[in-house]
Amino acid sequence: MTEGDWRDGGFRQRRPSAQTLGWVAASMGPGSRVVGYRRMTGGVCSAVHRLTLERRGVRTFVVLRQYPGGLGLQDPLETEIANLGVVAGSGLPVPEILAADVAGTATGGAPSLLMTRLPGHVELDPAEPRAWLTRIAQTAVLLHSLELPAKTFRPWVDSWIAPRDGFRVPVDARKPAVWEAAFGVMAGPPPQDPDVFLHCDLLPVNLLWSRGRITGLTDWNSIHRGSRAVDVGHCRRYLAALYSTEWAEELRALYESTAGVTLNPWWDLYALLHYDDSGAKWIRGQVAGRRPVDVPGMTSRVELAVEAALRRLG
Repeated sequence: MTEGDWRDGGFRQRRPSAQTLGWVAASMGPGSRVVGYRRMTGGVCSAVHRLTLERRGVRTFVVLRQYPGGLGLQDPLETEIANLGVVAGSGLPVPEILAADVAGTATGGAPSLLMTRLPGHVELDPAEPRAWLTRIAQTAVLLHSLELPAKTFRPWVDSWIAPRDGFRVPVDARKPAVWEAAFGVMAGPPPQDPDVFLHCDLLPVNLLWSRGRITGLTDWNSIHRGSRAVDVGHCRRYLAALYSTEWAEELRALYESTAGVTLNPWWDLYALLHYDDSGAKWIRGQVAGRRPVDVPGMTSRVELAVEAALRRLG
């Protein structure tokens, strides 16, 4: 993600157009009408609204995701639709597709996806952190146990840190040598590791919770098959940035004990290095005021996680 791109515009704050609301009502069947809508917080790549629909005196909630028109952003929506088809019936708590207008023909040019609303809410300030981390580890293990089809993950193609010469030491790094050493490790070929089914965006902001249980797993834009450390490492990077290195290390230990495997340290390091100077901006936008964000300490916490991963590599 780069500074000054379309995500910085006001599209995510706009209300759904009258044309869009008409499309939603028509998609939900005769007699349906939209009687309320509320923007959902935390998204950085699309506008997401919870809509209240009424039909024959019964009210239901649905979720609308839209991308701005005219920017060639149909691909992410098509990918999410296809991926939701892959995980449908898997036993994972995922939304169901109700309607789609990828071309934006009936929605004022905005590529649109209408989905069922999953129960629960994003929990970013857990009262019992260990139990919270345990549930995340268990969900990751379940996800990785699924024998579902997906393309093989390619480390320098299927991520935003490609190519390898794009690495940069964060400007507020305390130990630049740690980052340089990690970049040096990435210069070599990735090691072989058993392929498992991956979400590839397994972050706390993409998990819904209710009464201590995970009730939803969202944002299905990037499924692949690859090293399980990719998913866990992405989540560990987020935990280190937002909370502490200790939480990141605890997730690794909980996952390994639950799955009965050791995470490959090269792939773990690879995922941790998906952190750059724009990280604080996007994390703060995703958190959206749901908990305090310690921006000044963010890089140093991720740095400690990177350093620990380097030690495990030997």
